[in-house]
Amino acid sequence: MALNATTLGAAIKAALLAEPSSGAVDNAALTATCNAIASAVVSHITAAAIVLPALLVAPPGGGPVTGTGVVT
Repeated sequence: MALNATTLGAAIKAALLAEPSSGAVDNAALTATCNAIASAVVSHITAAAIVLPALLVAPPGGGPVTGTGVVT
C-alpha cells in the first residue's frame, strides 16, 4: 500500500470523530489539522525509513523489478 497523506488524514479524522471523548467537531479546521498531521507523518517516514527487501521478482522478459519489503 502506498503511503498517502490524504488517505492518512482521512483515517485520522475518522478515528477522532468515532471517539466520543475526543470532542472533535467535523469541520474544515479538523480536516486541515488531520491533513497537516498526516503530511508530517508521511514526510517523516519517507525521509527516515529504511526498507529491507523481503521478496524481489525480476520478470524473465525484462521490465521493472517488483517486490515487497519491511519498513524499519
